[in-house]
Order: sequence, then structure tokens, then C-alpha cells
Amino acid sequence: MQITEKFGLVVKIIFIMLICASTGLIMTAKNAVSEQGLNVIKLDNEGYERDRKGPVIFAHRDHAKEYGISCWECHHDYMDDENIWSPWDSTEKCDGCHDPLEEQDEIKKLQTAYHINCKTCHEERAIFGDEPLAYRKCVTCHD
Repeated sequence: MQITEKFGLVVKIIFIMLICASTGLIMTAKNAVSEQGLNVIKLDNEGYERDRKGPVIFAHRDHAKEYGISCWECHHDYMDDENIWSPWDSTEKCDGCHDPLEEQDEIKKLQTAYHINCKTCHEERAIFGDEPLAYRKCVTCHD
């Protein structure tokens, strides 16, 4: 191979690497809400009868890495009263099981499931300090 052919091959490889890297960055930016590019999820579910408080901006990466919250504390797929969900399988959207409008069988409706899970976790960890029922300050979480 001549030098010009080797140079052309190197340029092509670099070009492909740049495309792959930029696609990853674009996908990350597209899925992120915050300007810092953190893995932030906007919990804004359509289908509620009333949407009085607005969406919740949820810092997924912070909860998992900084606060040490186990994946299984939020994500679940129950079979015979055991959580069989695994992070290497697919992760369904919450409203795949939790209907926004009504409880079905023993599955809580979506808003109730969010509130129970989030408030319980925040109370147990005293996220809002010692102030009793501080989680009732809706705008603390809701946008």
C-alpha cells in the first residue's frame, strides 16, 4: 500500500469514528433535558383526567449513582409476588402497566404509583429534612 492509500484509509476511519461519536452525542442531547447533558427524565404522562401540577423533572443518573438508589427500588416486574425485573432486559414505560386513569386489578394507577414510590423513598431518606409532610410542597418536585 502506498502512503497516499494509507492516508486515505486513515482519513476514512477517522471520519467514521467522528460520525459514530457525534451520533452518540446527538442521541444523548436529544434524550437529555438539562443543559449539563445529564441523564434527566421528564415524567410528563399524558392521559391523566386532570394535570394540576405539571411534570416532574427526574434526575435518573443522580438517583442511581450519587444517591445509591438500586434500580429495583423503582423498576419492577412482579411474578408470584417477586420482582423479576432485570436491568439487562427491556425497561417498559411505567404506563405500560400503570393506567393513568384507573387502578386495574391490584395494579395502582400511574399517578398513585409515582406518588407512593417517590414519597416513601424521600420520607425514608429524610430528603426534605425533619419537616413533617414536607413532600406536600408539590412544586419541590413538579415543574
